[in-house]
Amino acid sequence: MQFKFITVAFLLLTLSSFTVAQIHLKSLEMTIVPDFNSKEITNTIIQHWVNTEEQDSIKLSFFPDFEILSVTSQSEEAVFKFYKADSTLAIAVKRDNSQLLEIHYKGKPHQALQPPWDGGFVWSYSKGYSPWLTLACQGIGSRLWWPSPIRYDDEPEQTKVSCIYPDSLFFKGNGKLISDNKRDGIRKTTWQANYPINTYNITLNIGNYEHWHDTLNQINNGVLSLDFYPLKENLEASKLQFSQAKPMIHCFEDAFGIFPFSKDGYSVVETDFAGMEHQTCIAYGNGYENGYLGNDYSGIGLPFDFILIHESAHEWWGNSISAKTAGDFWLQEAFCTYAEMVYVDCLFGEEKALQYINTRKGLVKNEAAILSPENHDADMYFKGALMIHTLSSFLDTKEQWRDLLKAFYQSHKMKSISSQDVFTWFSNRIDGCTPDFFLQYLNIQSPPQVYFKQVSKGDSTSIELKILNGIDTFTLPLYLINDQGVTHKIYVNKALKKFTLTGKNFKLDETKSYFIPKSDH
Repeated sequence: MQFKFITVAFLLLTLSSFTVAQIHLKSLEMTIVPDFNSKEITNTIIQHWVNTEEQDSIKLSFFPDFEILSVTSQSEEAVFKFYKADSTLAIAVKRDNSQLLEIHYKGKPHQALQPPWDGGFVWSYSKGYSPWLTLACQGIGSRLWWPSPIRYDDEPEQTKVSCIYPDSLFFKGNGKLISDNKRDGIRKTTWQANYPINTYNITLNIGNYEHWHDTLNQINNGVLSLDFYPLKENLEASKLQFSQAKPMIHCFEDAFGIFPFSKDGYSVVETDFAGMEHQTCIAYGNGYENGYLGNDYSGIGLPFDFILIHESAHEWWGNSISAKTAGDFWLQEAFCTYAEMVYVDCLFGEEKALQYINTRKGLVKNEAAILSPENHDADMYFKGALMIHTLSSFLDTKEQWRDLLKAFYQSHKMKSISSQDVFTWFSNRIDGCTPDFFLQYLNIQSPPQVYFKQVSKGDSTSIELKILNGIDTFTLPLYLINDQGVTHKIYVNKALKKFTLTGKNFKLDETKSYFIPKSDH
């Protein structure tokens, strides 16, 4: 997802993550019936819970505007008592280590006014007045439309979602298509995701879709299925625009590793909002144009579709590697935004990639610390990506950094990780880097400022450097370039560093890192 994050959801999910027993949603199966006239849904959801602590109740997060019709057991003839208050559904269960619950409910889900920023169902019409339903619930959470785990990192290992709807339309869900049947004007379509999935990534897309198929030869000699679901009127435009998918996937597989959900395949579906990273079902609403909603998102005139690239990069950063809590959400967006630079480097070259990442500096607001609950702007994307770019400057070569970044992905793929996991992993592997490097950018509102003074005498220059607002062990590698093009790498912290270098007219290479220089020369 791009640009905004819902602060209220952030607070609720972050607080709840510290108080819930370790009960795991192992799998779920749902059969949903949408009513396009009343904008209501009826849903039957079967959940397999692993109750390792043998709790006598299971607590779920669920919006209050639904009527619970029944809660029964799939494994025995039993009706469970339940209690619903505000956004919590509590179900009394036996102290068994395995629970198979069937919850039947109906109601009118929240409609998104400005999707995907506020989240919700999007009931609309395509050309020809054909009904069209899409969904985005990243910030607000899957509790918007189905009773969900309270823990942010509780990802079901397998999901099966069926929809029953008019046969003139088509339902596109996550994973692989396992059945599609029509009878008496009604269609039932079932999709199955065969990997763990973020609960907010489970999606509904029902519309007048066309389908076209392709394949990609992967770097591990595998064959990846590629499937695209534009609205019928946009079939030809999609074939032209989505030709960007193959080189993009090749770039990301080379940089990070093979597509993480190869058994389910890669797919894109057209939506009535800009985009979202729904796992193996990327939501796309960028109008089949390069840039972002018709504008040059790159800032330097690069011809690529920002939504396609950004939301697809989330398959590696956000869907495979996921945030452990809502407070760790920055890492999904920061690494995904940095992946855009990796893509630009791969297809347009290193010089363009440096220009691209440095245009992000102008998008940083510095109005609140990224790790602060008050942060609800774009800094987790752009400032976070610039922090990662700055981290790369600790390494002497581009190849060393690429190897390290790939190793990080490979070490954490298909896992939910915390901010501390990121801090510790890189600090243990990069000389001169400590966890304070990350906290300087994530926990401090303003980026570090650099005091820089130089005095030339003859063929040499006396230089003074220090960080003005750095925290205790924050160290920043800076690159100084003289008028002969000679580069010197200097590690700087809060202590004033004085030294003499051969050459004149030094300047700070600001393409290597993100800081606000305070030159005094």
